[in-house]
Amino acid sequence: MRVEFPYPGYEGIAGVEVPDGNLMGVFGPRTPAGVDEGAVLARGFARPIGAARLREAARGAKRVLVLIDDGTRMTPVARILPKVFEELHAAGVADAGIEFLQAPGTHRPMKEAELREKFGAYYGKYEVHEHHYLDESSLHDFGRTRDGTRVTANKLLREFDFVLGVGSILPHRVKGLSGGAKIAFPGVAGKEIMERNQWEASMHMSETVMGVPENPMRLRMEEAARMAGLKYIVNVVYGTDAGHTIVGCFTGDVVEAHRAGCKCSREVYAAHMPTRADVVLIDSHSADRDFWQSAKGPYAGTMAVRDGGTLILVSPNPEGVASNHRNLLEIGYRPHGEIVEMVQGGGVDDLVGVAILADVCQIVDKTDCIMVSPGVKPEEAKRIGFRWARDCTAALRMAFEKQGAKASVAVLRFGGHILPVVDDEASERIAGKTD
Repeated sequence: MRVEFPYPGYEGIAGVEVPDGNLMGVFGPRTPAGVDEGAVLARGFARPIGAARLREAARGAKRVLVLIDDGTRMTPVARILPKVFEELHAAGVADAGIEFLQAPGTHRPMKEAELREKFGAYYGKYEVHEHHYLDESSLHDFGRTRDGTRVTANKLLREFDFVLGVGSILPHRVKGLSGGAKIAFPGVAGKEIMERNQWEASMHMSETVMGVPENPMRLRMEEAARMAGLKYIVNVVYGTDAGHTIVGCFTGDVVEAHRAGCKCSREVYAAHMPTRADVVLIDSHSADRDFWQSAKGPYAGTMAVRDGGTLILVSPNPEGVASNHRNLLEIGYRPHGEIVEMVQGGGVDDLVGVAILADVCQIVDKTDCIMVSPGVKPEEAKRIGFRWARDCTAALRMAFEKQGAKASVAVLRFGGHILPVVDDEASERIAGKTD
């Protein structure tokens, strides 16, 4: 069977012939057919969860701050904003009182082309602020969570009467699922809570976190979001079809609306497999800017490949490994336990970066990892524990050499969205439970 991964311009490296006798199957999220996106949005705004309708919740507010995710996320913000503005106008909020704050976490600022795509017809009509998590002068200290974590976030959150977050809900390696309070923490947070959540998540494997909203990292950031004044969320679940059709819309309370959206997200993005494969071929679409983003592919792929198997990541990574977290390459691969000892011994300046490295090293410790990525140099791939292949055909040949000619192969599509569920293992995860 011929398999082509969704990277226009990279057809020469992103296609491969998988022998039918080896192919376990091609797995990916499902997009429900016949969805009326307009009706989905209308229903979501008319039926808030755990809160009043937005037009009532924002009534009396003079200044409204809307948090939006950045260009690494495919949230169709431009198609959501008409309903947001309809509700805010019905609440009596004037256009002059509405401003936006990008919520990039530790990612680089958005470029103009990315802003134009994100806002669509709304681009240039409203004030849009950038968040810089290392700029202490832009942060406010909101106190500490019950476990003592310092909560700092962009000071604009305390300067507006009403703060709402717009985002999407996808499986996520650190937060269980994206969306909800994540738009504020880490979206517009300072580094302390980012570091604590990222590092704590690196002590878990993907299987115990991804798709599970009730986890310590999620609960901590929800507490912090309430402290910082995030009042309301508008979250969507979208399909993996060409138009990213919105199939679910959840508005209201930061926690309750998010939990309802998580159920929908798991239904859309879960991909059931009969058993783990000897070889997994996975892209990282749509998280394919750099390895910092495309690591989402291995995070999901590790849930589908057997221990000792081969995991092949296919991603263009045009911006390289991680320009915003250089210690991924400076430290490089080493056994997970050694990284833990390094952190415990102090001296690690960028704990967020080393936490992601620890996540990756967990996978490399038990899996043969290969990278097909023209944006990452062979020596860089080796530095973080991956073998490098010039194209998918070469990568699959390398995998068969290691796993044997009869090795089973699973192809996973939309690796930045997918939630693999292996049917011959415990099924509690997809119900949102964890150990």
